[in-house]
Amino acid sequence: MARAFRFRQYLTSIKPDEGEPSDDNTRQLEFKKNQYGPKAETVIVRYDRGLFLPLPGVTSLDKLAQERKAEDVFLDLLGRFTRANRFVSEKPSSNYAPAVFAREQEAIHHALNNKVLDAAMRRLFQTNKIWNEPSGKPSRKSFHIARTV
Repeated sequence: MARAFRFRQYLTSIKPDEGEPSDDNTRQLEFKKNQYGPKAETVIVRYDRGLFLPLPGVTSLDKLAQERKAEDVFLDLLGRFTRANRFVSEKPSSNYAPAVFAREQEAIHHALNNKVLDAAMRRLFQTNKIWNEPSGKPSRKSFHIARTV
């Protein structure tokens, strides 16, 4: 008895984020229709010596671990910046926290870009681990990110 499987998948190149180098060997495998598996599941693969191999750090558990690592790095960098009186903001500007932190060695070491750090910042705001602390003159109030006490 022969079985037929019905599924539709697309292998597309990944567009790099702004300021990041492109990787011509990386592709995104997306399942649009999958009879015996999860729908809309996406796998990031890299072409290496004739094979497309899944990249580490993209499964559900790995994604959760990467999100946790991004949050930890964000909090560590925020603490270091605060101790040095270097304040960062949640609003896009010259002191936008994700962009400033993405240039630091810890973020580079863990391959955390602006997008990942922005998502971490939003989760930290949502869980009340950070907040916008008022600063400056009362007539011209400004805010910077600080850890909650």
